[in-house]
Amino acid sequence: MEAIRNVLVQDASGAPSTRYRLVASTDWDAVQHWCQQVYMPYTTTPVGCVRSPNSVLDVIRIGHFTVSRFSYGVPVHLTDFSAEAGTGMVLTTLKGAIRHWSSGREYLDTGIGEAFLVDNSRTYYCLDADPNHLQLNLTFRHDAMAALHERWFGLPADERMWTKTFRFGGTQSSWIDLLSFVCRCITEMPEAVEHGPLGRRLEEMLGVHLLTLWRNQLTHPQQPTQHRVAPKHVLAAEQYMRDHGRDAPTLSELAQSAHVSVRTLNAAFREHRGCTPMEALREVRLSGVRAELMIAPAGTRVCDIAATWGYINLGMLASSYRRRFGESPSATLARR
Repeated sequence: MEAIRNVLVQDASGAPSTRYRLVASTDWDAVQHWCQQVYMPYTTTPVGCVRSPNSVLDVIRIGHFTVSRFSYGVPVHLTDFSAEAGTGMVLTTLKGAIRHWSSGREYLDTGIGEAFLVDNSRTYYCLDADPNHLQLNLTFRHDAMAALHERWFGLPADERMWTKTFRFGGTQSSWIDLLSFVCRCITEMPEAVEHGPLGRRLEEMLGVHLLTLWRNQLTHPQQPTQHRVAPKHVLAAEQYMRDHGRDAPTLSELAQSAHVSVRTLNAAFREHRGCTPMEALREVRLSGVRAELMIAPAGTRVCDIAATWGYINLGMLASSYRRRFGESPSATLARR
């Protein structure tokens, strides 16, 4: 899944890229403005203690599809998706987990490599995303998908089909293989994807693949593997990271805070978060530094903020920061 994880944020040489960046912000209004342009109008509520987002949104168009790589950077509940917008979404989970609600009581969880399909113009939908969530989303127009169905299958789609929501994919699935191919094309041949016949072919491949899955779901419902919600010791360790990230806790301290062994914590993070506890901690700390750089008052130096987060080696911080965010800490500070 490497091509999917890195699409829109790395160029063909593997260097960080902000070519497709619409917003990187800790301001709710700025984030919501762009999200409603890219997706549709909806309501966002942060979960738990109210805090600023740490959002990054990168976007490219492939025909009528809008492909976006996005995270709020905090746990959120999303609801009130606009049916009038006439759009739907495919959300493929790259990190963390998302709970997708199709009614007040019915939900499905998606883990890494799994996707969820919903036509928001035809059915109810809301979601809960955990603190580590990261998705590659495809937003589609209902009328374009309906026309594609009639062109390829020779008749209008059964109206019941559009109301079906379902989970699909998985790291070894045809969906991930197709999405990986599309993402490699975006990275290696962006102009051809955005403006050439290759983009039109990719648009059609994505659309027909999704419609085929949709038709199969209507006639032969499948029961994909149910992901378990992250256990309490993972959530406890994540809370400890947020509360004590400035102190750079050790792996042993994280395990102790969660009341489990180091081995158990490592295994749980790999299963439910797709990373190690220390990788998750590094993300919390780097994101914390970035959030403070973006709101720092005049006269603040990078070394001042680095010191409050326990970073002594500024060169190592700068290297990790650049790999994660595609720019140096000083560049972020200069843009505030």
